[in-house]
Amino acid sequence: MSAMKSQSAMASSLVLCLVSLLMATISTTTCSPQELNPDVNSDPTDRPSGSTGRPETAEMSGGPWRSIQAEMVHKDHPLRAAPGSLSFKERAERDFQSSRRRLEVLRSRQERWLAGGGGLPTYVSNMTTSANEEEYVMMISLGTPAQNFLAIVDTGSDLTWLQCQPCADCFPQADPLYDPSRSSSHANLTCADSACQWFTSQYPDFTHPNCPLESGSSSNASCNFFYAYGDASNTTGDIAIDTIHLTSTDGAVVDVPNFLFGCSQSSFSDSGLFSNDGIVGLGRGGISFPTQLGASFGYIFSYCLVPATGVATQTSQLIFGSAATSNATGIQYTPILSNSTFYFVGLQAISVAGQPLGIPSSVFANNDTDSRTYFDSGATFTYLHPQALDALVTALVAAIPFPQIPITINGVDYCWNASGLTDADIAARVPTVSFNFTGANYDLSYDNTFLTFDDASFCLVIFSVPLGSASIIGNHQQRNVYMVYDLANSQIGFVPRNCDDSVSV
Repeated sequence: MSAMKSQSAMASSLVLCLVSLLMATISTTTCSPQELNPDVNSDPTDRPSGSTGRPETAEMSGGPWRSIQAEMVHKDHPLRAAPGSLSFKERAERDFQSSRRRLEVLRSRQERWLAGGGGLPTYVSNMTTSANEEEYVMMISLGTPAQNFLAIVDTGSDLTWLQCQPCADCFPQADPLYDPSRSSSHANLTCADSACQWFTSQYPDFTHPNCPLESGSSSNASCNFFYAYGDASNTTGDIAIDTIHLTSTDGAVVDVPNFLFGCSQSSFSDSGLFSNDGIVGLGRGGISFPTQLGASFGYIFSYCLVPATGVATQTSQLIFGSAATSNATGIQYTPILSNSTFYFVGLQAISVAGQPLGIPSSVFANNDTDSRTYFDSGATFTYLHPQALDALVTALVAAIPFPQIPITINGVDYCWNASGLTDADIAARVPTVSFNFTGANYDLSYDNTFLTFDDASFCLVIFSVPLGSASIIGNHQQRNVYMVYDLANSQIGFVPRNCDDSVSV
């Protein structure tokens, strides 16, 4: 991804439009939780099974509490991109290039682990950084008075961070940097703070050596962080707390003090990973956005991504709290398999037209890195173990009643010609692909599996992952699916849904 190159007028319009989307109709009612729990050694049985034991924001008084909502804005929406700047085919080619970059990131991760782990990946992509990789952003409102920002939504990381003043080495962003001096509710944590000591113990690879790992430190030095990503991108700064302003599903403003986040003063990325104003971490770790808010709103969130044809005109709803399942009739759940940041699930088999493919069970062992599968909102497409993809392609080639055509789009390997037919006609003649997870079947629609172009050619948008890397279910395969991430019960749920329709809560 490259840094956003918006004109200043467009940038101002973007923030104002998103503020309008999220906060224009809300009331002035505010409620506050108690202070962060200072006891980092409190009884873990007091928390839901999906909680990781961080110092938490206590349950708000006056419950039952309302749920929280936000809007996920795709990179092709007019709020983020110039209208008509790219055709559908050009957007697809850009996304294929981003997918190739993602494969290189996975290759770097593989090399890191093969080298014994630790340190940053040694492999650096040689691809152009013009492929804008970040898919969705949401508005985050922080500080007293509030300062508004656009941050990337990422289910594959935990830390929420923003670029802050003073910044020694920041990438360009459309909005002003977060200014701690303007917020009366901001505070940097010190090494002596229990929340900092918890952070250093839980994330030892992402902390600065100025804070000792042992508990009971009396140091008043700033609680620093160093947070790295799979492609060697990283950000450095101070761990801080401030009041975050949220919007409830009934339209009220909800103020939550002591939200822990990273105040970044230096960021590095030669792959273009960073753009916008920062990242909202939706992973499973103790500092993630849903875990921090879990005690107040419930350890659960959901989203419903509009299809590829709608991302340029519509936003996608993101809900935290009990309302996440208020109208998820027919939802199926599969267990989350590990306590890591990532949402690993048990892929047991793949079926075409209801028939399981002859893929050895060892490919889906789910007990080592190259056999695991996880859902990732930040990946555009799905990547499977090479042996699984080979079996899938063989079955599709045999079952699809259209001729294969030479590859004309950079990044794809399997395309067919259905000249003269509509999307509905093509979909009726192409078999359904299903991912058979533990206890649940994830049926892909035609639009989840393929992309159709103006000339009625269509291409498979499921790819092969490098050996040694986990398989990924990307956001293209999650569109028009109501997704529920239930951290409390360590499970992920899904049900087909027309995400073009607004989700009532």
